[in-house]
Amino acid sequence: MNAKKSEFFYNDTIEEIAEDLRILGHPQRLKILDALKTLGELNVSEIMRRTKLPQTTVSQHLAKMKSTNLVISRRESRKVVYWISTEIAAVVADCIKRKIEGTGA
Repeated sequence: MNAKKSEFFYNDTIEEIAEDLRILGHPQRLKILDALKTLGELNVSEIMRRTKLPQTTVSQHLAKMKSTNLVISRRESRKVVYWISTEIAAVVADCIKRKIEGTGA
């Protein structure tokens, strides 16, 4: 890869990472991410129970995270199951877990 292509790729990748972090930088999305990391694949009802967030809020935040492929989903009969699909989302979820465990919250 020549220097110009390499710089373009780097800048483009940095922009994607910044967008992912911007999307993840919302407290309710971080709650959803933590639930998915802790419990694995979950449907909206299960996420609602874990996060204590209303259905519309959970659905809106999942749609936002899904738009950048931070989470993906599949249909299981009448329910849609979500899970973390990117390394950056998994790393952020791990950081949340360590921070919570470190503070005793």
